Amino acid sequence: MSTHSIRQISRQLLIASACLASACLLTSGTLAQSPKIDVRVLSDSNRAAIEINSAPASSWSFLDSYAGIVGLGRRVERFTAFDATGAEVSVSQTAPGQFRSVKPARRISYEVNVQPVLRSSDFSRLSWLDKEGGVLMPLDLLPLSMDSAAVAEVRSIRFQLPPSWAVSSNETMLAPNEFAVADAGRAVFALGTNLRVSDLKLSGLTLNFVTKGAWAFSDPDVLQLAQQVLNAHRETFGAFPSRSATLILFPFPIAVPASQWSAETRGATVTLLMGKSPSKVAALAQLSTPLAHEFFHLWVPNALKLEGTYDWFYEGFTIYQASRTAVKLGLLTFPEFLNSIARAYDAARSDTSLSLIEASNRRFTSGVNSVYAKSQVIAFLYDLRLRSATRNRRGLGDVYRKLMKSRDASAQSSDGSEAVATILTDEIGSPEFVDSFIRHPVSVNLASELAPFGLTVDASAFRTQISVNPKPSKEQRDLLRELGYNAATHAPR
Repeated sequence: MSTHSIRQISRQLLIASACLASACLLTSGTLAQSPKIDVRVLSDSNRAAIEINSAPASSWSFLDSYAGIVGLGRRVERFTAFDATGAEVSVSQTAPGQFRSVKPARRISYEVNVQPVLRSSDFSRLSWLDKEGGVLMPLDLLPLSMDSAAVAEVRSIRFQLPPSWAVSSNETMLAPNEFAVADAGRAVFALGTNLRVSDLKLSGLTLNFVTKGAWAFSDPDVLQLAQQVLNAHRETFGAFPSRSATLILFPFPIAVPASQWSAETRGATVTLLMGKSPSKVAALAQLSTPLAHEFFHLWVPNALKLEGTYDWFYEGFTIYQASRTAVKLGLLTFPEFLNSIARAYDAARSDTSLSLIEASNRRFTSGVNSVYAKSQVIAFLYDLRLRSATRNRRGLGDVYRKLMKSRDASAQSSDGSEAVATILTDEIGSPEFVDSFIRHPVSVNLASELAPFGLTVDASAFRTQISVNPKPSKEQRDLLRELGYNAATHAPR
């Protein structure tokens, strides 16, 4: 999962925390004079005590929902405010996570209950701590908005840690346990005992790797896999999106099946929690799936200046494109690739009432959870059509390259769905596909859609199956080979 949905929230958070990108360029004397955010980890009670000095403010609002998780404001407790003289100011709580003081305050302190969440899928999305460590994210720890007087003052986050604990982050380190933060809404901090930190230097990118605990694979195994995936994605886009990125890999602090994982890419940081498999081969195979997907998000949407909810593309289409990368690297066989499309089709075949764009807009309000699956299928159909129309000269990867070039940091922000739809239309040379499969509701007849490309569909059993026609034409065979099909082995080339 990517962090495009936090961008609007991040703007408010920047006002509150004032963690500007230019902070790291200021002199140490200036930083010393600037108000700071202090985060004290109370590991024995799964709490973080936070103190913020800022310009005068009299209202504070904390994140209450994120990615379908609600009630986050209730985690903020013991909120206290103080004026310029240090005297306590009377504060009222108007709603969970909403506070107002009778007069402006210069300093606030509070605690956030960051005990591990109940659903394993949420561990990569929220701050959490146990007695051995965890992950803290300013997005759900700091106020989202203050009075307009609270301009860019706070420029750093300093951690006070239990003995033997350490903290690591992709953010710029100012001093031990103190960081300048370019965008507080996209920052992530890994904390705990026995952290292992290593790095991988690629051409144009340094990947920092933070982990803890014993795994069936070694740390160099992870870095080697990461190098393969990142280089493959760079080939798709043409360049890396930033000079540094961080991968945080932690075990779940609760009992989960070995196959369970939870991942999110926030800014230039991938946070991944995984169950533990005793088999090195199985564990690396499991690791390859989230890495292929989440590393893709370093480019899309995190490096793009696009707004709105267009996760039909940056999630659904990316699931497909990441699978293509996995086939190319030999991490996924071609039959497994087709099986993933078939599973996605089964998961979404009954959803015909909303277009992909509409379903994305209602992703967390109407329970339309299959939009990603349907988008994966439609991405496959688009890639097949584009490759067929251009005799394999272009594919979906060209859409991503064109999108990256047109929506770089110098471009003005625009609606994501419209920007992507325009490029999809330009590449395929007609609005028909986008109108039929993206802008309007559609029921996909998978068998008829795949037949022209030498693929057959069997939906008679409990699960749909996709296979290659025993006698594909030369054109069909050439197209499928570009996707990883090998006529002799049905394995990646």
